[in-house]
Parts: sequence; structure tokens; C-alpha cells
Amino acid sequence: MLLRPFRRASRGFTLIEITVVLVIIAIFLAMAAVMFRGVAAAQKRSITGTRMATVDAALVQFVQLNKRLPCPANGTIAWNGVNPGVEVIAAGVCTGNQANGVVPWVTLGLTESDATDGWERRLTYRVDEDLVETGAMDMSWCDPAGTGAAAGATNELCNTACTNSALGNCTSPVNFLTAGAGGKGLRVQSITGTALMAPPNTGAAYVLISHGESGGGGYLNTGVLFTSTTIDGTEEQLNYANLVLRAYYVDDALTDLAGASHFDDLVSRPSVLALAAKAGLGPRSH
Repeated sequence: MLLRPFRRASRGFTLIEITVVLVIIAIFLAMAAVMFRGVAAAQKRSITGTRMATVDAALVQFVQLNKRLPCPANGTIAWNGVNPGVEVIAAGVCTGNQANGVVPWVTLGLTESDATDGWERRLTYRVDEDLVETGAMDMSWCDPAGTGAAAGATNELCNTACTNSALGNCTSPVNFLTAGAGGKGLRVQSITGTALMAPPNTGAAYVLISHGESGGGGYLNTGVLFTSTTIDGTEEQLNYANLVLRAYYVDDALTDLAGASHFDDLVSRPSVLALAAKAGLGPRSH
């Protein structure tokens, strides 16, 4: 009689073993999700930076051609509404005190996509109203050696009677920047109140804002203001697009995004002098 070789009885996985495997899989999936969110967020921030640079370049070109900055467009107008993306200006003034203001992409010769951030929300745009009137960005008639005051109908422009032989007629850059109520430019500061740009000497010609991943205060292409599930800080809320022109805007890109002072807005804020120089309209040189 032949005996069969001894074999161990086969058995399945125990409940504990299955549970351990499922826990390990869940951990890996959670890690993968976090990594994916991080990569996606970084990609959207990169897209946003590229689009903001495109808008900055378009604004420089607009200043070159028109010697002024455009007013904002009305962000409450849907993509299929009447005149979305067109600057709202009347008699050289931005109407509505810039509430609901977004980049005027049509006026700048851009597409709406160019004027939205990586999260598909329109870029908020604020401008110093002293710089939207005719000739307001033309500093080519200003002279550092000049001693004259600002000129023009509003007494805020460089004097076009400026010549090398009559420097007394020339408006100095300082006098140009200090003309107007409080001087030219917008004030920008950190969330702790530190002044980053302050008129008249270092004021921002305009402020361009992406409301970041949280998105609170940014307009969708439907004309609806996006409401964030993340609670933005009090200072960050000052950048919201639906508000009238503020006393200052906030840029605090170095703030810890995961900290209590969460700030994820992306901000572009060139000075008046820097913008004029880029547009080839800076003060005269000898």
C-alpha cells in the first residue's frame, strides 16, 4: 500500500492580515493624493504666474500706445453678457470707484483665458485713478534737474514746455509723483501692516491679484463672485474684487501657507516709475 505524501492543509488570509493590507493600501493612497494635490497646486500657481506676466506685458504695451493705464472691467458681467472685459471709463475716470474690477482683457487685446488664473477665476485689477487720464503715464517730459511743478488741466502731468534751456519749466519726477491727492500710486503692505510700497515715491501704479487656491473674492467667468470654503484672513479679504478701491492692498507671499496667517494670493505691483520706464516713457536723461 502506497502512502500519500503529507501536505499542509491550505488556508486563506485571516481577517487581521486583510485588515493590515487594507490599511497599508489606504496609507499609500492618502500619500499619493497629497502628492497629487501638491503637484496640481504647483502647476496652477505656475500657470497663474505666466498669465499674470502676460497681463503685465499687455499693460506695458497699452501704456506705450496710450500714455495712460486702463480702468478695470466689470467682473459681474458673464462671458456671454454685454461687453465683458471692456474697461469701464467715462470722462477719464474709472466709474463705480473700481468695485468689481477685473483685468480689461478686451481693451488689452487679450483673451479671457489670458486674464484668468490657474483656478479659472478672473484676475482682480486695481489702478491709481490719477494714472488713467490722458497722458498720465508720460514722464518723458519730466526732468530730474527740473524745478517746476506738475502741469496740465489737472495739475498732475509733466510740463510739455520742458527744454534743456528752460529747466525751470520742467517738472521733476518728485513733483510729478507727489501731485494729486496723497501722491500717485497705490499703497501695498503685508498682513502685519509693514509698508511694502507707499505713495508718493514708491506707490504701485496698479495691483494685479490672483486669489489663489482658496479663491475667495475672485470672479468666475459667469460673473459670480467665488465663495471660498477656506476662511481668508481679515487682511487678505481686502483684496476681494467686489470691494471699492481700498486705502491699501495686501501682498504677503512669504507667509506660511499652512499657518494661522494663511495667505495664498499672488500679487503683481509695479511702481509708477518702473512701469513708465518699461513703457519707454521714463523721465528725461542728460
